[in-house]
Amino acid sequence: MNAIPEEKRMHSMLNGVDIPPCPVVLLELDAELKKDVPDQREVGRLISSDVALSGHVMLVANSPAFSTGHKLPTVMQAINVLGMRSVFNMVVGHLLKAALSDGQDLTMERFWESSALTARVSAELAKRLRCVRPDVAYTFGLFHDCGIPLLMKRFPQTKEVLAKANASEERIFTEIEEEGLGTNHAVVGYFLVKRWHLPDFIAEGVLYHHDYGVFGKPGSVADVSCALIAINVLAEHVTRLHNAGRGEEEWTKAAESVCAYFNLSLGAVDDLIDDLLDWLS
Repeated sequence: MNAIPEEKRMHSMLNGVDIPPCPVVLLELDAELKKDVPDQREVGRLISSDVALSGHVMLVANSPAFSTGHKLPTVMQAINVLGMRSVFNMVVGHLLKAALSDGQDLTMERFWESSALTARVSAELAKRLRCVRPDVAYTFGLFHDCGIPLLMKRFPQTKEVLAKANASEERIFTEIEEEGLGTNHAVVGYFLVKRWHLPDFIAEGVLYHHDYGVFGKPGSVADVSCALIAINVLAEHVTRLHNAGRGEEEWTKAAESVCAYFNLSLGAVDDLIDDLLDWLS
């Protein structure tokens, strides 16, 4: 990993936040998918062995977001029609929410809905911009803010600190978190991604996803991490426009750098945003 600081020093920044272990079923699925020729039947067996997990997969597979026009009655059919990577993303989303949720309130339910939508938009952006695999962009969309629920559990003032960071027009989001909490969700998310054995470039992207200075420093982070950061901040902007009818300060901070990274004019990106909003509608 290119620009990751000394992890021993970073551990001190967790400030008492507990990182949940990786679920065994995710480790087993990941090991199977990393084989040269993954066995679809074994993937189906692993998912079907958990009633809640298989039920979630079928619910999502037959939702409007993934609908093929025909009801998919079994996990194996979902795998055959949608592909193992798509089904794996459904598994990851369910396990992440289960691991990080603890008596969540309505606010956190909206957080999970927004994360899932950001992941969908990220995958669509990756497909259109052809800069990273859509399934990788989807996974990053799910995990980029995964530190927030853990901060919520640890610090009662988290919502107020995040609101202040969201409203800042100039300062780096994570700097404001560190002032109020002694840590930030990017560092917490980095350690969760590492503990869950996701690729290093995803961990690196999560760590730096609010640091838009990486776009002006070639080689400071892996190329794929940079692409994921760019896709994610644009996807979050689209998601916010879709849900609330207005954008947020993060896109204002990142827009110029992201447009330059994709070699697109601001007008072309605005057209892309409009197309994505139509796609979501």
